[in-house]
Amino acid sequence: MIRLGLIGTNGAGKSTACAYLKGKGFEVFSLSNIIRLECDRLGLEKSRENLIMTGNRLKQEGGQSVLAQKAIEFAEKNGISKIVFDSIRNEAECQVLSTNHTLLVGIDASLDVRYHRIQLRQDSTDQIDFETFKRQDAIEMSGQSSGQHIAKALEHCHTIINNNRDETHLHNALDRILDPLLCQD
Repeated sequence: MIRLGLIGTNGAGKSTACAYLKGKGFEVFSLSNIIRLECDRLGLEKSRENLIMTGNRLKQEGGQSVLAQKAIEFAEKNGISKIVFDSIRNEAECQVLSTNHTLLVGIDASLDVRYHRIQLRQDSTDQIDFETFKRQDAIEMSGQSSGQHIAKALEHCHTIINNNRDETHLHNALDRILDPLLCQD
């Protein structure tokens, strides 16, 4: 069994890392999938408003670590032996994952590099100017956003990849982490 948890800043390369790991046979499971599954269970449309409301309700009822707890339960229930947990946003989630045999890997890059990347990917939430990006980043990093404190979460990482370079560099860094784990598996 190999469990990885990816923590990182917006535009740092988490999605690229997930795609690479998926190609290596890992199941990728975003903690926010728990919210989507709960919306399905309740018959709610997955609008942004419903997702936020449902996520807040789950955290009020089960605490800040509830998404991580449910993600671990999902992996165990489905017998998933190689999994990457993504969208880890706070310290409580890190603690639950760490105590459940998950190696936490941080991915970060400079603010300028990350902004350039989000401009290239052009998701609907990426169409912002640099000042807005910096402001949003500060909120997510500092815990001013509900349930998000990326800086504290990064402190729990076993290793942090500085991803200021290209995809090959990221893949090589991931391979250096994976090689010893795959030998044990």
